[in-house]
Amino acid sequence: MSFRFAWLLAAAVLPQVAHAQTLAIDGVWGNEPGCKYARDGNYEDDTMLVLKPDSVEGYVVACEWLQVLTAKDGKQVASGICNFEGDEGVGARTYVIAKDPTDAGLIRIFNDQGDLWEEVRKCP
Repeated sequence: MSFRFAWLLAAAVLPQVAHAQTLAIDGVWGNEPGCKYARDGNYEDDTMLVLKPDSVEGYVVACEWLQVLTAKDGKQVASGICNFEGDEGVGARTYVIAKDPTDAGLIRIFNDQGDLWEEVRKCP
């Protein structure tokens, strides 16, 4: 067996490492309590939400994006592995991230059922 053939065979059989994808946003976005949490790390409000290119974090959920797909109109579908506060369990969640067409400083986050989870703005 040639070295090249052996290398190709190993590459085909060994598990492939996936690289997480990121949203097409820059910096940290959040609602008011979320931006405060992003600055100081203290939970003070159950409504806090922080959106980053690689993740989203709310009061009881934190998700790391594994796949991000972009629609023709710019909306993004982000799927990730999520941890839930108070639970030992994990789950998979999908969200739609939609920039407002008339206000470039506003992003809306919808769950996979189409319900609005939160509106966020870029944190100062």
